[in-house]
Amino acid sequence: MPILVLNQSQRRKLKDLYFQAEALGRQHDLARREIMTALRCLKAVHSNAIEERSIDRVFLQILLHDAGIKERSAISPQYEYAYRVLKGQQAMFQNLEARAAAKEPLSISLLLEMHRQVFGRAWKQGAGEFRTSDVSIAQVRHQPPPAQNVQTLLHQRFVGINEALDTIGEVTRESFGRILQLAAQAHYLVAAVHPFEDGNGRMARAIGDYVFLRFGMYYDVIMTDYRSEYLDSLEESSLTDCTPLYDFLEYSYLETLERISTFFRLTQMDDNSVVA
Repeated sequence: MPILVLNQSQRRKLKDLYFQAEALGRQHDLARREIMTALRCLKAVHSNAIEERSIDRVFLQILLHDAGIKERSAISPQYEYAYRVLKGQQAMFQNLEARAAAKEPLSISLLLEMHRQVFGRAWKQGAGEFRTSDVSIAQVRHQPPPAQNVQTLLHQRFVGINEALDTIGEVTRESFGRILQLAAQAHYLVAAVHPFEDGNGRMARAIGDYVFLRFGMYYDVIMTDYRSEYLDSLEESSLTDCTPLYDFLEYSYLETLERISTFFRLTQMDDNSVVA
């Protein structure tokens, strides 16, 4: 399946939408906070649906909002597991926002804490711990590194990404693409190293978003509708060239920003009606 790639006009639109949303977010703080809440919800639902295709997105949304029967384990252990992971993700995203505001660098401890927060309610053991055995990924050519190399490889790559992040002062039209590149590198690194027994995809997408959050940017929501294109972009990327994933993230972020701009338009319409 061909990788989704923006054309020049769409890339201009991507930047235009981002800086419009950023300006409107400063003017409408409550609207920005509401958008971040909605994006956390969308991210949790779609990130889980990419991995757990047996549970429908609508059911995941019901779980996230605590609707339905409280004793879900009596219905289905898988249903209860999904609920606990979703709740863990919400806590993890809020923690990431606080750490990003403090400009905390990417690190082993950060990644382990993210995993612990997401899966600590769902697993009796293994949450917040790196795998101790070698693994392979079903239907994927890439072979993750041996377990004993996981921590060293992550640390070395995080150092390089952090150094690059520290050279960027703020989001400008010139630095925008560089930030997306570094998000793609962090995202692919975790996906490729596959440091955990489970949850690697969710951690990879979240660590990529952490790069955005470091600069006060909005989350990127990778929609389940583009699961095949997203996985193909990972398959075509490598630790030395993340261009396919970068191209996909541009496409995905444009879609996310289009949703945000729609919300802001509604906010402005409501402002005008109040004034009238």
